[in-house]
This record gives sequence, C-alpha cells and structure tokens, in this order.
Amino acid sequence: MRHLFPLLAVALVGVAPAAAQDAHAGHGSHGAHADHAAAAPAAHYAHEVTTSPADGAMMDGPPDWFTATFPHPMILRTVTVAAEGRPPVAVPVAAGAATTRVAADLPPLRPGTYTLNWTAEGADGHSMTGAVRFMVH
Repeated sequence: MRHLFPLLAVALVGVAPAAAQDAHAGHGSHGAHADHAAAAPAAHYAHEVTTSPADGAMMDGPPDWFTATFPHPMILRTVTVAAEGRPPVAVPVAAGAATTRVAADLPPLRPGTYTLNWTAEGADGHSMTGAVRFMVH
C-alpha cells in the first residue's frame, strides 16, 4: 500500500503544491513549474496532473513504470530517476503523439528513496516539468 512520508507531509504543510508546473494559464497542475508567468494562480490547477508513483508514496515494491495524466494532451519528453545520494539515471521515453496519459518503463529499483523528474510538452509547444519523490520498501 502507498502511504505519505510523514516527514514529507510535515515539510509540505502550508506550502502550495510545487512539484509540477505548466506554462499556460488554465493548464497548471499538482507539482507543476511554469516556463513563464501564468495569468491564473497555479494553486487553482494543483489537482490536474496525477502521477504514479504519486509524490510522497511509500511503496511495498518497486514500480515498473511512471505515468502522468494531464488535463490536456502532452508529449512526455524526459524522465530521470535518482536514488538518494546517487546521480540521476535517464529513463528511455518512447516518441509518440500528444495524449492525456503518458508513461515510461522504469529500470529495476532497489529499496530506497527516489526522486523522479519529468518534462512534457504540449502540441502548441508549452512545457511542463515535475518532480516526484517516493520510497520503495
């Protein structure tokens, strides 16, 4: 089962979601980072990107893949995953058309704490980036 990291939850209390960001107003997302200022506040759209693993997840086993679901079609461009204290490893991303659900196969992961970073691009060229922190038991 997945549970939130107790320390991560405490660290995030009172902080607006900032793991992903969309450059267009109206397309912001949970944990999103904008490439330029958006007219609408990003917190308003904080619930619109869903990832698996989820940010803060504690997993009983390693995930086989990373997925992100967007409110509008996106193309997954890059994914990296890094074990705590280790350099990031690039994850191969298959080329494809813009879609609302993107995925990438992850390498085998040992028990530990990980940070996964991703970038995606909309058909109109706007980009989104995000970070997901999770633990594998």
